[in-house]
Amino acid sequence: RHYDLRIQHISKNITGVESHDALAINGQIPAPTLRFKKGDTAVTKVINETHERTTLHWHGVLVPWDMDGPAFSNNKLIEPGESFTFKFPIKQTGTYWYHSHAELQEQRGLYGAFIIEDEHQHPTINHDQELVLSDWSNEHAMSILHNLKKDGDYYGYKKDFLPSIIDAIRRGSFGGYLKGEWDRMGPMDLSDVGYDAFLINGEQQSTFENAKPGDKIRFRIINSASSSYFYINIGNLRNFTVISKDGIDIEPITVNELLVAIGETYDILFQVPNTHHPMAFELRSTAQDVTGYSSLFVGSGSTENAPDKEKSNPYVMKHEADHVGHKPPPQDMPPPHDPHGGLHGMSLPTKHQEAHSSIPKIKGLHYGMIRAKQKTEFNADLKRHDIRLQLSGDMNRYQWMINGKPFSEEKYIHVKYNEVVRFTMVNTTMMHHPMHLHGHFFRVINEQGAQSPLFHTVDVAPMSTVTIEFHANEPGIWFFHCHNLFHMMMGMARLIKYDNFEEPMDLVIYEKKVAPHMIQDDDMFWRGNLGAYSNHAEVEVGVNAGRYDVTLHLELDEYDPKTFESQLIFKRYLNIFFAVLGGAEVEDEKLHAILGLAYTLPLRIETRAYLRTDKKIVVTLKKEIPITGHVSLDLEPRFEYVDQEFEWEFETTGLYNFSEIWSAGLFYKRDENNHQTVGVGVKIRF
Repeated sequence: RHYDLRIQHISKNITGVESHDALAINGQIPAPTLRFKKGDTAVTKVINETHERTTLHWHGVLVPWDMDGPAFSNNKLIEPGESFTFKFPIKQTGTYWYHSHAELQEQRGLYGAFIIEDEHQHPTINHDQELVLSDWSNEHAMSILHNLKKDGDYYGYKKDFLPSIIDAIRRGSFGGYLKGEWDRMGPMDLSDVGYDAFLINGEQQSTFENAKPGDKIRFRIINSASSSYFYINIGNLRNFTVISKDGIDIEPITVNELLVAIGETYDILFQVPNTHHPMAFELRSTAQDVTGYSSLFVGSGSTENAPDKEKSNPYVMKHEADHVGHKPPPQDMPPPHDPHGGLHGMSLPTKHQEAHSSIPKIKGLHYGMIRAKQKTEFNADLKRHDIRLQLSGDMNRYQWMINGKPFSEEKYIHVKYNEVVRFTMVNTTMMHHPMHLHGHFFRVINEQGAQSPLFHTVDVAPMSTVTIEFHANEPGIWFFHCHNLFHMMMGMARLIKYDNFEEPMDLVIYEKKVAPHMIQDDDMFWRGNLGAYSNHAEVEVGVNAGRYDVTLHLELDEYDPKTFESQLIFKRYLNIFFAVLGGAEVEDEKLHAILGLAYTLPLRIETRAYLRTDKKIVVTLKKEIPITGHVSLDLEPRFEYVDQEFEWEFETTGLYNFSEIWSAGLFYKRDENNHQTVGVGVKIRF
């Protein structure tokens, strides 16, 4: 079965803003659905009509290692104006998808459904429809990454996610707030990026009018988003039956809510209810951070809408256990037609609404419920290989790691042919990580024992542990990574390499050429801010490149040149909390070299201690305290000791933060001689 796929630059307008950064296949976002049957040979010619390199990966499809797509580990990139034909046998059935595996192209539109039809269609299914879920930004994808490197919480204002002391007290969760600060984790965030829209099959709203009362529909749900999980609800929490996960049939499970991680696929069956009058039932895909949703209206007539999800409490760890918070849906209302509708109207429910008698109890799917249709355990005679993988990250520098190292520092996990490899994945972060293994299915060890299910992508929730195991029976080199695109690009990835597998020399040479462009965890990203007050000014610019950080800080009091101070500091991080530093400092019109340490204390207090060439010991502390969502207080005490004399200086800035870009407020500075500086002004981040 042959397909020609032409990758093209296009302009796309989804929210009223023209995006010139989009990529499409045959002019379509999402890309055309590819359909096959078991026993086919897939022959797919990919023609690159863009001015950048590209490649495609067949997510969840079992293919020969040299047809998998990722650059240098499996294939060469397809150069501008060139083409490559992927050819492989279809050995399975189910719901899968395909997407770019080059730089940030997936975020820009290169994804589509890959459906392998059952040999025998289920006789009771009247309709079979794929639902490709995705997130959309009007920003250039690389700009998103640059913003996250400046500040991992950069999109807090856009998402209205602004945790603070007052907010924690209001929620009755001040203890949880303090615990997060003490653990140096901060509040939980369910996404990094503030998106402009969420889509089902490329639309914020669409209809499936062919469905009639009593019809049974199979929805093939594919989460092809770059960095968003989605809740699935139908109507007023109508039941549906989950029959497949990641393309493999499971024992049917009836629920009314499904959380779909990035990269996962589910098949669900929904029977259109018989009602007294014609109705349309909203199938709603809500972003996990509840910043928006997309809708498919099933049937025709008056509308039964899905309930609004309540935003999670960011100071507690219960958000996935109880799935609290739905607002009663409006009944008999036509589908909304706001062109920005996916992002607005997400009002929070009251306690009265939560207890509303018309709302059925939420029955959400969790992994422990999923049972394979047959035994999946491996032969007990096979050798076992246990590997512990700690998933960690640093939101300040936006660095993501496995076992304390990003991809640029440690590329390979070595396995032997015909052994059972067990990964115990321990998530030490406050974010979800959807971990995907190419070329294999793995058992997710759960309550079902010998019938633990087979996945190709598994969610590892915040501060949780997941154990998987797979039979190493596909020699080659295979990508294993977090399917949050920005986490992967910033280091949470490895290559599974079979021992004694001989990598073709042309790929070895090619890797040296293109590897630096594939994952960018050690690329240089700059940041800066400017504070201008009535009697004080300061400028800080910095560059981060993986473990290395360079910061230049300039400061002037009362606009007197004699008060000019500056620092140039080079830091090398040994782990996410600890760094060694060196550089130079200008004080009292004299230049001094410095050498010392930087460490993040509990309560997320940034500490620096260093020795200068004039034998002065300097210790500085820095702490930002969010009082409310928009009001913050920066505290910066500095202590100096030289020739048995102790000096100190205290600096604080109270700011009202209008956006992620600019703030206004008060600056105050005092030293041991009671010299004080007070001013008003603005701070701009760039």
